[in-house]
Amino acid sequence: MKIKNLNLLYFRNYTSLNLDLHPSLNILVGNNANGKTNIIESIFYLALARSFRTRRDSETIQFGQEAACISCELVKNNNHVDIMLAMNDKGKNAKIAGSKKSKLTDFVGELNVVLFSPDDLQLVKGSPSFRREFIDREFYQFSRIYHKYSLMYKHILKQRNTFLKDMRKNRNDEMSRIYLEEVTFQLAKLALFITRQRFKFVKQIASYAQKSMNNISDGKEKLDIFYKSSILENMKEDKLLLEDIDEKYVADLIMKKMNEDINNGSTRIGIHQDDLIFYINSLDAKIYASQGQQRSIVLSLRLAELDFLKKETGFYPILLLDDVLSELDKTRQFKLLDAIDSNIQTFITAPSISDIKESLVKNAKVFYINQGIVEISK
Repeated sequence: MKIKNLNLLYFRNYTSLNLDLHPSLNILVGNNANGKTNIIESIFYLALARSFRTRRDSETIQFGQEAACISCELVKNNNHVDIMLAMNDKGKNAKIAGSKKSKLTDFVGELNVVLFSPDDLQLVKGSPSFRREFIDREFYQFSRIYHKYSLMYKHILKQRNTFLKDMRKNRNDEMSRIYLEEVTFQLAKLALFITRQRFKFVKQIASYAQKSMNNISDGKEKLDIFYKSSILENMKEDKLLLEDIDEKYVADLIMKKMNEDINNGSTRIGIHQDDLIFYINSLDAKIYASQGQQRSIVLSLRLAELDFLKKETGFYPILLLDDVLSELDKTRQFKLLDAIDSNIQTFITAPSISDIKESLVKNAKVFYINQGIVEISK
């Protein structure tokens, strides 16, 4: 999977930008706030139909303009396909090969990316929502059914929480309880499917990440990753994977917390409460990992994603490295740069070309960026 060219129109600080890209390594050089990350962000948008920097599409539209557009020519096994995403105050329009996609779930996944940015350090010590987002983002790129069910779950969860708040006035009403049970059963079906998928994913990604960590630490550090499920808090995960439980079991589990849920106006059990746990040398990384170990964990995860997505889709994803070299010591920098394979199209942003290994620069296309003006190195 390679991006042959990238086109931006009224996106961030780019009025119009057309870039012909290197099939292996593209280096974006420039000072902060000049537009390097905007290019990384645009590629991420084409993969997941959203930004990793903001939840508001309006912030990505150039000031004074009504819409922005991103497009590229994507190459897979010598097949060329144009993909396009446009944003305005009414929403998004997406096209693949000129065909409009009425649902973004039918657009997401055409292009796959792995992003490594300074914010990724939150994966270890940040909130559980950050780690759940990591899992969901990965699934959205190769499983449209997971993406669809995830959106459905969020919608039904919102409905249930609204109804719980309304039930505070009359929690003993029989009709209200019947309705709550029905909504809960719908939620349970989705929760069980997604939990099973997440457990399988974590087992696979953990295996890849363990190998990466072993390489990064020269065999000195062992990484273990586990999925913590609120549904299976007191149950062995093999029961889940062997399908020894069903939707009714999950629904009953959620309904046992009905009075507490009504008091809080929110649902206490479900995939929205789950977490990813990292252990470094058998110790909880969130508590005991040093800053260097945290960086190694995140680096191991990102490298693991490359192999995982290759296995699931048949193609290596695009690798986006946004100002991460400054976050890594020299040893981890070399481990990351050594992992860059010519089969993986990679984008690196850096304030100076001297931050990049000379051997890599020789086989790369270098773009110098200053106030939204892009010049190609000769």
